[in-house]
Amino acid sequence: MMKRAVMSTRLASVVRMLPLLGFAAWTQAADQSSSRSTLGSGSSPLGSTWADAARMPDFFAGTWMTFEPMIDTERPKVPFTSRAQAYVARYEPRRDMPYAEEGCRTPGLPIAMRTAPIKFSYAPGLISIYMQGTGHSRFIRLNQPQGRTSPKYYGNSVAHWEGDTLVVDTRDFLPEITFQYGVGKGLPPTVAPGAGPPPVDGKKVTAPNMSTAIWGPPGPNMHMVERMRLLDADTLEMKLTVYDDSVWTKPYQSRTRTWRRIRKGISEVGPFTGEPEEWICTVSITSFDRDTNAYIDKDPEEMVKMLDRLGR
Repeated sequence: MMKRAVMSTRLASVVRMLPLLGFAAWTQAADQSSSRSTLGSGSSPLGSTWADAARMPDFFAGTWMTFEPMIDTERPKVPFTSRAQAYVARYEPRRDMPYAEEGCRTPGLPIAMRTAPIKFSYAPGLISIYMQGTGHSRFIRLNQPQGRTSPKYYGNSVAHWEGDTLVVDTRDFLPEITFQYGVGKGLPPTVAPGAGPPPVDGKKVTAPNMSTAIWGPPGPNMHMVERMRLLDADTLEMKLTVYDDSVWTKPYQSRTRTWRRIRKGISEVGPFTGEPEEWICTVSITSFDRDTNAYIDKDPEEMVKMLDRLGR
């Protein structure tokens, strides 16, 4: 079984010793920029009263679905720090990639937001997002000081509206979150967990799997800034910038993702109620077995043993 806790401790002990010249300056500038609020028609910022529900962009009707990969599939265009580069060089997917663990531990942000569908809800001063793929809700405080909290899987989030864009700043993360540094070689598609669906019309289907990404713990100063806006009534765009001076020498811009609104009725992807559903976690790893043309579930320890045998 992969010793992920050992990996996290090993790297975390290193990256905490790596403050970079100039990083504090651009992080502070980003913080100051993201702290500005767009005022509503009254004296309080938009999102502070029940009346604001009718004046905010409609994120709240139906649920949102994305079919884009959970991981970033392109190599980062920003430089790694020297310590992160050394970590990437010795990274081994069979040993170091995150597997399902006892207790069904959540991957945390940002991956949990990509386990569609998601559902937005509103109350004055608060937006909550139910992430059906984890069965958890994320809470975002509106127009409030961020302060500091104990580390969490979903961090400490505050937000404000800039015109039609919801700007969310999140920090105070646990080192156990499933955090992507970049893109590596990965495991063979036929054996990698989550390797993708069976062939369609006799053609091989290729899809990025979790082993393709390089995973590691975040640094103590890591925070994320998300910008969410409607492109039209049924299309939601999300942009993510990650600030982590232990991994990159500059802010990392993740690929822009789009989500489709699912309302009650029949959509292009099938019948939906437009409402979130209950999801219960079980501890196993699902992989598609092309020899039997079926999906198989394996205990995490058995999956690691199988991958070790195949990697010899």
